[in-house]
Amino acid sequence: MWGELHEVKKIVVKLPESIEAGKGNRLLRELGATLHYDVYSFEANSSEIWQSDSVLYLHLFKEGSEVDAQDNFDEIHIFYPLATRPSSDQLLALELSSNIISKFGGSASYQDQSFSVQGVQAEWDKCNSFLLKEWGEEPGSHSLRRMIEENHA
Repeated sequence: MWGELHEVKKIVVKLPESIEAGKGNRLLRELGATLHYDVYSFEANSSEIWQSDSVLYLHLFKEGSEVDAQDNFDEIHIFYPLATRPSSDQLLALELSSNIISKFGGSASYQDQSFSVQGVQAEWDKCNSFLLKEWGEEPGSHSLRRMIEENHA
């Protein structure tokens, strides 16, 4: 086992009220999200075959339980695949996250702290440094992807 590889980072957005599925879909589509079954994503402009195809993945929740895209929801969990996207995508991911928070009028947290682009980027920079110092790899590298696969084998 390789240990901590900082695969995915999560931002939790709590909405002021439950959103109907149709309205939520419209708002997410206006922001540029694509629906794949029950998960929304923001596709990357480009990616290598070993990298994640998406910059962000969104899962919807209602009263603490994950729900399908056709259900009403009151929480959005934003997942950023830090290890499998180049670090140059981090600011884009944070800007998209900010847009989602604003569009839905929600309040967001990251690691149980109030969300701020600067605060989360500082934390992600620590993760970037850890990967470089500990493993000699940068986010989005082919070798790091192999290490992740070995970690799950």
